[in-house]
Amino acid sequence: MKKKWGRPQVMMTVIATCLFAQSVWSQSKPLGIKQAIDIALANNYGLQSDSLNLQITAYKNKDVAGNYLPQANLKSSMEYNAALPKQMLPGELVGQPAKEYVPVTFGTKYKMGSGIEVTQNIYRKDLLIKMKAAGLNNEVARTKYRLSKEELIYEVANSFYALQTNAEKIRTTASDYNNMKEILVIAKAQYDQGTMKRIDYETLEINVANQLSQLKQLQTQYDEQLEYFKYQLAIPVSANISIEQNIAPISTVAHSDNIWERADLHLSKQMIDLKESEIKSIRAERAPVISTYFKFNYESQFGDINKAFNQDYWYKSAMFGLSTSISIFDGNRRRSRVGVAQSELQQLKLQHIQQQQYAQTELATAWHTLDNNREQYQITQRNLALAEKVFTSRKALYTEGVTTLIELLDAERDLTKARDLYTQALINVQTGMLNVYKANGTLVTEFLKSI
Repeated sequence: MKKKWGRPQVMMTVIATCLFAQSVWSQSKPLGIKQAIDIALANNYGLQSDSLNLQITAYKNKDVAGNYLPQANLKSSMEYNAALPKQMLPGELVGQPAKEYVPVTFGTKYKMGSGIEVTQNIYRKDLLIKMKAAGLNNEVARTKYRLSKEELIYEVANSFYALQTNAEKIRTTASDYNNMKEILVIAKAQYDQGTMKRIDYETLEINVANQLSQLKQLQTQYDEQLEYFKYQLAIPVSANISIEQNIAPISTVAHSDNIWERADLHLSKQMIDLKESEIKSIRAERAPVISTYFKFNYESQFGDINKAFNQDYWYKSAMFGLSTSISIFDGNRRRSRVGVAQSELQQLKLQHIQQQQYAQTELATAWHTLDNNREQYQITQRNLALAEKVFTSRKALYTEGVTTLIELLDAERDLTKARDLYTQALINVQTGMLNVYKANGTLVTEFLKSI
């Protein structure tokens, strides 16, 4: 039996979650991608809102099932007849044989009473079909929640990788800036000794200033990304957090062309099943509806208000019955509703086929892109090692006065470009793997296990 959570349990869960999150972002230890995703899944308000659809669906199912439970209504009324009704009766019946018809007053000025009416559906086919679809409604709600969960995981992971990319660019740019400052010190000594032209020294100064400007821009961009990352994790803007800046080594993912784990395909099929159930329910409205009822009334009729509670005027009535109703003609409304539902069903089936084709295309593209990213990563890895070697050599030769400043600056630019390409290639592999997990519908399962 599923455990029901009351308000106290829900409040305790929310408080515990907030305390857990607070303890996480108050720590100085940088967040890893797994920890960041866990915090987002626990705190993100959009996901929490979507999770309420599970509860809403459960209540809707109970609402439908409630129609098959006894329905009891208590009623009470008091009437004052300002003008009593009359009925024409033959004159001979009222002692006036000379007249053909004589108006006779019926009823009393006052009527008061209370009663209870209980009805119970015994057989109603359309309602039974809707009740059987309750499980399918629950599955649809769970699938939609899973889609929201996957989307959040994907967005948080992408933001995390983007932060790591910028963090790495900041680190390498800072390293290049420090290198160029060292060279500027050497160039200043050469300029003071008259062995370097002023224009060459000023060119080097401009290059160092550009490095510093680029470093500031990268830091600003990183700070903006970090603020949005906090929003995704639903943590306070004032929270002081950091992420792991070391990009994780490339892992492997088993090649698979299976798309049937995708939640969107499951949802598409479930919507088809739900529409077919709706058509059956509409058609079932033609079936007989059998119900039973019980009525009990305690009423009084009197002509003087002062006799309202005189027991001589009160009486009881009770009845029990069985009723059956069959829809014969409804103005073709049911046929029209079936026509609409069948057209919508055809739409869902066509959309399901299109979605399968898109899923297969998306998965094939993701694998192709990942393979290309891996090749690019290997190329940039070798190129970075070569660029570092060339720059180190040029720097040593420049210090000895063997090479020119232009050759040194060219080597520095090549190294910066090689580092940027390497960092981007590494992140491209990570995001490429993320896209593969998304395309085959295993973000919630396999991806979370791999990080």
